[in-house]
Amino acid sequence: MTIPRKDDALVDSYRLFSLLRQTADSVLKAREAELKKYNLSPEQAAALVCIRSLDNKATPAELSRWLFRKRNSITILLNRMQKLGLVSKTTNTDRKNSITIKLTPEGNEAYKKSIQFQAFFSIISVLPKKKQEQLWSLLQAIRLKVFQDLRLDVEAHSGFFNKPLAIYPDDPDAERAKSRPDE
Repeated sequence: MTIPRKDDALVDSYRLFSLLRQTADSVLKAREAELKKYNLSPEQAAALVCIRSLDNKATPAELSRWLFRKRNSITILLNRMQKLGLVSKTTNTDRKNSITIKLTPEGNEAYKKSIQFQAFFSIISVLPKKKQEQLWSLLQAIRLKVFQDLRLDVEAHSGFFNKPLAIYPDDPDAERAKSRPDE
């Protein structure tokens, strides 16, 4: 039985949404498979990169904004990572209700493993550089529209996109990238 189409735009929008969702889910599954051999989840890997990018001075609030997750989700994630020995928490002396998150030596080793993006590099290589730039631009436009509709602060949630990320372990240029002014 075929359902009659009353509005092709609605059908096209649903198909586009489904394609976007299925693509994101598929890429995430590839990332999960890649990280599984290191006993890391994509969420843990992202947190490791954020903490390292924030010079081991991350707070749960910053991680919440950078990773676009609720504070309680970040707290649960950090508690698990602490139990695994990946991070340590320190109470800030100036603000007793604030903690700083740092990578432990085990966390630094996990970080170095977590920045291997071979699965994604393989996936995205299907697009030439110009198409990757177009995709970036299109996704940014969609993201901005969603943030506006939800009345979210774009800048507060853009640390991952606006600041240099520490994704090059032992790279002498990494320090220079950190000192680069925000773009």
